[in-house]
Amino acid sequence: LPPHAAAIYNTLVGPFWVARRGEDGVAYGFRVELRHCNPLETLHGGMLAGFADIVLTGGCSHVAKLSRFLTTISLTTDFLAPARLGAWVEAEPQVLSVGKSTLFGQCLVTADGVPVLRASGAFRFGGEPDPRFDRVRRLFAEAA
Repeated sequence: LPPHAAAIYNTLVGPFWVARRGEDGVAYGFRVELRHCNPLETLHGGMLAGFADIVLTGGCSHVAKLSRFLTTISLTTDFLAPARLGAWVEAEPQVLSVGKSTLFGQCLVTADGVPVLRASGAFRFGGEPDPRFDRVRRLFAEAA
């Protein structure tokens, strides 16, 4: 994804890449750098959980065609295996349910194809629909 105008969290921990998956799907990914790691040179759990939150908020908004900012209400994570320095980390958001003000989603995060984190959460809509909050759609449109 192109950087945000300001140095927000996503910009500081990225860069992240996105790719189309099927008609409306999307996958997010990044390469594990030393700055993402703990002293054992494996991906820090906070970085992994933060990545899952980014995938679920931005990705689920895109998949559900909401164009809304999603605020995390709850995020549940199950750490399954370590991700090593240099690994390619990837996840595809899956929308489970969309209500009047809340979305439920999940993702499986892999590192070089091995599952490393399962995450699910509940996310509240923040404000009215706004195309600024579907950066993925804008990126795909610019690339076309």
